[in-house]
Amino acid sequence: MDIRSRRLEELIKIKLSSLLVKGLKDPRLDSFITILGVMLSKDRRTAEVVISVIGSETEKKNVIKGLESAGGYIQMRMGKELRVRYIPHLKFKLDDKTEERVKLVHRLEEIEKSEKNRK
Repeated sequence: MDIRSRRLEELIKIKLSSLLVKGLKDPRLDSFITILGVMLSKDRRTAEVVISVIGSETEKKNVIKGLESAGGYIQMRMGKELRVRYIPHLKFKLDDKTEERVKLVHRLEEIEKSEKNRK
């Protein structure tokens, strides 16, 4: 991937993060949302945004629905700030691995505590 695409991916990630903090007032987006990465297609017209949401399954589904419904607004806001010919269409993808990692870390901490208690 070329430098221009990587730079655009990073800019999209930054702008989307600031929009999530300041600009979107959808109650479905009140969960803890982390943007893990942005991957542009070769023609730079589509961007897959990988997010992580800490919460229940219904909260995760609501966040995806909220982001998809706000997609047009997000693209319009990015169009004003990014200086590119085409504003990529955003597709949001949920990463469930983050929650699995958190559970694994908690399990390892429990094992470590039980090992210390045995000694």
